[in-house]
Amino acid sequence: MAGSLAWPPRREDLERLYLVEHLSAAKIARIYELKYKTPKVAESVVLYQLKKNGIPRRDSADHIRKVASQTVDEWVTRYQAGESLKQIAGDAVSPVTVWLHLRKCGVQLRDKVEAQIKAVSRYGRRPFRGSRLERAYLVGLRLGDLDVVRHGRAVRIRVSTTHPAMAELFENLFGPYGHIAHYPRTSPFTGYEWTLECDLDPSFEFLLVKASLKELESMPRDEFGAFLAGFFDAEGSIFLHEKSSGYAPEVRISNTDRVVLKVIHRRLTDAGVHSKIHVDQQDSMRLGHRLEGVIWRIDVWRFESVRLFLGNLCPRHREKAEKSRLALLFVAPLSERQNALLISEWEKLASSIKGERNLFVKQAEQALTSAQHR
Repeated sequence: MAGSLAWPPRREDLERLYLVEHLSAAKIARIYELKYKTPKVAESVVLYQLKKNGIPRRDSADHIRKVASQTVDEWVTRYQAGESLKQIAGDAVSPVTVWLHLRKCGVQLRDKVEAQIKAVSRYGRRPFRGSRLERAYLVGLRLGDLDVVRHGRAVRIRVSTTHPAMAELFENLFGPYGHIAHYPRTSPFTGYEWTLECDLDPSFEFLLVKASLKELESMPRDEFGAFLAGFFDAEGSIFLHEKSSGYAPEVRISNTDRVVLKVIHRRLTDAGVHSKIHVDQQDSMRLGHRLEGVIWRIDVWRFESVRLFLGNLCPRHREKAEKSRLALLFVAPLSERQNALLISEWEKLASSIKGERNLFVKQAEQALTSAQHR
């Protein structure tokens, strides 16, 4: 929208931005690209235009009431972990809104100078120094599971998960480049989950824009393999499929982006891996708000294709790496005697993963509850 509106503003545009979209005067000033000595001056100019056009100011406490209690709980946890008001606010609200809510909750606020020093100098950021294959892996993981935004001069990445293995992967990948903040939050599926967040050096700007189809189509074979490993660590699954003669491993990759999956499907076919694309219709309100209800998936189930796929894949997600190792031990033709021990190992692994996940979720609940009672 930036640059698309002319100044001085029309009344109907101001009403839409301020009253319908509930944008602040500061954000409206940025939309109109107002250039003044300080942002505060630009904000004051917008407020004058609101008054000039007879648009009433919103209730000063309106923005406080509209913030969900679970969001405030997350803010408290993040602030007590050392984050600044500006870091917590991000692009969603103003730092003042965060400050008012924290004060309302009785949180002991840090001295402003101390907070600024902590925010600027506490954590260093190091430039990306990985290989082209490492970069391709991160591009795949980002396309599948990472939220990436520009935050000032930094590139902020975030993931929310109920799996400790994904948290470990995030820490291993980005811990060498910046500080990783952890905070618990509520989840519509499991009740609670953990969010991990890291501010990275501008050399990670390649993650801001999702990979184009042209880029995926033209990737050299080894780079595409690294990309697929990252995408699979985010969106892939390995499970046992019951057949008439026993159990065999099967692979699935799910995502709402059909076009990306079609590129993967074509490249798998070129590599000799037989697969098919299917579509599932999910509840579009499954997260409590409207989302895309259609999800696409690639299924690989033929025994030799599964072995070829997993044999060339190098997953870094601990759970998927362990499942891949076991899946490659299965033999064909299926033999109950030969595969019985592997099935038993698989069940133990699945039970272990479930137990770790439940504990991880419980820890998030305890951390959030503890923060609420401080």
